[in-house]
Amino acid sequence: MDNATSALNPTHGASSVARVEGVLFDIDDTLVDLNSASMKGFHHLTAEDFGDVPATMREHVARDYADDGAGAYERYMAGELTFLGQRAERIRRAYGLVGLEAPPAEALGVWSARYEEVVQGMWAPFPDVHDCLDALDAMSIPYGAVSNNVESYQRKKLQLSGLGRISVLVGSDTAGAPKPDSRPFHAGCRLLGTTLGATLYVGDNPVNDVQGAKDAGLQGILLDRAPDHKTVSAEILQNLGSLAAIIAGNPGFLSR
Repeated sequence: MDNATSALNPTHGASSVARVEGVLFDIDDTLVDLNSASMKGFHHLTAEDFGDVPATMREHVARDYADDGAGAYERYMAGELTFLGQRAERIRRAYGLVGLEAPPAEALGVWSARYEEVVQGMWAPFPDVHDCLDALDAMSIPYGAVSNNVESYQRKKLQLSGLGRISVLVGSDTAGAPKPDSRPFHAGCRLLGTTLGATLYVGDNPVNDVQGAKDAGLQGILLDRAPDHKTVSAEILQNLGSLAAIIAGNPGFLSR
């Protein structure tokens, strides 16, 4: 790993895991900086409509949109909304927060398509991701991704983000259910060829990722990249800089 990565203050107490045969990752805001891309895309698409909105308010609304303050994505995962429907809910909420009328229903599809084109060009991995994967490769630890989105869409996201090296991928559609259901986690382990208890799952959602993984029989570590979050938990990483060292430093580690 380079000096920039090693200087990142990698953990908040995450010091050990049990023996690990393989690692599965969440994608959005774990490997790929989706939040930043979403905010930049939102600013681009609303630049004209939000021209008179104060900059601080524009930033607040962009973050609310990226963080899904509308709670629409979970409704999409539950089958209550279509993908376009959840995005429409988020758009309407964003315009409402600044007292503006949202684009009419017939225009929302065009807005969404333009947004998708812009945001896909902004997808990128976090700076620590390739170093982490390089270290896992050097240790002969197989890895993959399990995501709460359509597998074909997430495959495209990995490719456009320069993460095509991740060949093992499970989407909520191919698994038959989204996380925290056990099926996506089990499917990932089958594809890696690893046992449940010796597979580590890393994600940014404490319920869908960490608790879901543990309930499915895997190990789980929360990745919390927010620099202002303070914790002494042994199961939280601030970034991926020390993940491989934590795995290798465990007395039960066995390189394949």
